[in-house]
Order: sequence, then structure tokens, then C-alpha cells
Amino acid sequence: MSDLGWVAPAAVAVLVAAVVAAAIVVAMRFSRRSPRARAAASQGVSEAADALLRLDDAVRELDLAARAADAVDAADEPTELRRARAAALRARDRGFAEISRLRADTGLAARRRDEARRLRTQLDAQTERVTHTRTQLDEWALTHRTTHELLAAARRRRAHLLEMAGDPEPLLAVLRDRFAPEDRDDAETAARAASDSLHDADVALERAAAAPEGDHLFDATAALARAERQVRAVEDAHRVALQAAENAAAEITAARAEIEAATELASRRPSEAAPDAASLLAAAAQELETAAVDADRRPRRAIAIVARVRERRDDALSDAMTPRQRLEAARAALPGTLACARAALAVADARETGPAIADRIRLEDARRELADARAATDAERALAHARAAWHAVPDAT
Repeated sequence: MSDLGWVAPAAVAVLVAAVVAAAIVVAMRFSRRSPRARAAASQGVSEAADALLRLDDAVRELDLAARAADAVDAADEPTELRRARAAALRARDRGFAEISRLRADTGLAARRRDEARRLRTQLDAQTERVTHTRTQLDEWALTHRTTHELLAAARRRRAHLLEMAGDPEPLLAVLRDRFAPEDRDDAETAARAASDSLHDADVALERAAAAPEGDHLFDATAALARAERQVRAVEDAHRVALQAAENAAAEITAARAEIEAATELASRRPSEAAPDAASLLAAAAQELETAAVDADRRPRRAIAIVARVRERRDDALSDAMTPRQRLEAARAALPGTLACARAALAVADARETGPAIADRIRLEDARRELADARAATDAERALAHARAAWHAVPDAT
């Protein structure tokens, strides 16, 4: 027995070591999920987003500088500059996708923090490369373009814009004649902004002619880009309003029938529908009647109400619908929801550049979701992406 006297102390030592190791593991896991770790992760994502904002601004300025230098699609632009500009755009797009992923990530806080720090470093490095590319572009323009040539090219871009855009007043006149202010405000606002931007461009071009050494050509190019965006917004608003007018009455009629069928289904299968399905569907039916009153004057509003009502119908029915019914509902809701998402994104794109990074991220999310909706072959998946796109646009719904 004396030969086994060492076993008990050894067993105790092993047990203590195991307990200590387990305590260390638990403490490490807690520290990586603690409120402090989550706060550090959120701070890391915020700093990465700020780095993305700097990169996005740098890429936008590089694009304007390339236009001002008459380098876009120019046969004599060096291949390395063209590739560098393309690489900057790809890096910016990847940055938006990564930031969106990190913002949605609910996993291990420490891992999220580390990924955010790595991403911030990568984005800052890319911003430095964009700055270097901008310097190379400026140097190339000094040796391959004269100020007279650049001024003439800017004036040609202005003339081309006016030729392509035409006078927006006839489009606005149609909207004023047929629709209520809220269904044409976007077009009116965009038309005023386009006029202001063209005025800014003319002022900058005059200054560039008088003082070629300044940044006036860059300012003129930026103003023309704003004018082009606003002119496109007028055309989009006109198209959206007319399409809505063509479809509003039929959409309301179809939605009424769908809500009636949904109400009957919810009453037959209450255990599989949402607890408040009856009240939700009753409110939806009332919204449709409100939209129907002036759908001819507010067709965009009517289409948006129908899209929201159908989404609430799907939430209210929950699992009460069969797969076949869900598919049919998705096919009916998809066109209107896509139209709402596209219209909301067009309005957001027309706003002045330079919004907060959170809004830029949401806009990029909306663009990706809309692209996924268009690419989807399954109606339910397409509808989910279209709704996500619509909801992602700031102030859309």
C-alpha cells in the first residue's frame, strides 16, 4: 500500500490542473463574448466604415478627375491608369460588401473585431493607392493634355448632356396635369437641381477659361455629373408615374381579392396564422380603400400601399399558406415591389453625394439586393430580395 501513496496527491494535482484549465478556457470564452468585447467589435466596425467612407470619396474624386482630364475611354490613356481605376472601383465595392457583412454578423465578438481591423487596414491601404493613382493621372494630363483641349472637352460634354436630355418641362407638364404634388415632387426637385447644377457648371467653365491653372475644370466636371444624375431622375420619375398610373387600378382590385381570400384563410386556420391576423388584414383592407379613392391622382402612392399590404398579408398568414399559395402570392407581389424598390433607389441616387457612410452602405445593400432580385429564378426568393432592397433605401418606406 505504501507504494501507492503518491497516487492520491497526483490525482488531486491533475484534478486541480484540469479545473484551472477549464476556468481559463471559460474565462477566455467569456472575455471574447463579453460586453467589452462586443463594444470593441462595434468600434472596430465603425472605424472600418470610416475608412470605407474615405475610400469611397477618393474613388469618386478619381472618377471625376479622369473625366476632367478627358481620360475616360481615351485611346491614349495608359493601361496602368485604366487598370488602377478599375481596381479602385472593385476594391470599393468589396469594401461595401464586407462592411455590410460585419454589421450583420452576430458571431464571436473577438473575431468580428479582428476582421474589422484587418479590413480597415486594407481600406486605408487602398485609399493610399487611389491617391497615388490620382497623382499619376494629374501628371499624365499635364503632359498629354492642354488646358485649351480640356476646356473644349468639358464644353462638349455639356453640349452632349443638353442634347441627350432635352427640355424637361414637357415631362413636368404631363406630371402636373395628371398627378398630385406628392407623385411629382421628385421630378420637380430633380429638375430644379439639374438647372442649378448646369448653372454651376457654366460658372466653373467661365472661371476655367479665365484662370486655367485652378481647379475650375474639376468643379465643372462635378457639376455636370450632378446635372446628368438629376436629368436622369426627372426621366425616371416621369416613367415611374406613368407606369404606376397604368397599373394602379388593376393592382388595387387584385389586392382586394387577395386580402379577402387571406381573411377567409386566416379564419379557417387560426392556429397557423399570426395571433393578430384578423386585425392586420382588416387594416390592410382599409388601406386599400384609402388608396383607391385617389389612385388616379396618386398612382405611385397606390402602388406602394399595395406592395406594403401584400407584405403584411404574408406576415399575417405566416404558415397558413400552402407552398402553392405562397408561390402565387409572390408572383403577384413581385412586379409592384420591384417597381417600388427601383423608384426608391432612383430617388436616392438623385440626392446630393456625400451622405453619411451608414446611408451609403444601405444604398449599396439596396443595389445588391435589387440585382439579386432580378437574377433570381424563384419568385419567392426574388420577392424577398426586392423587399430587402426597398427597405434598405433610406426613407423609402
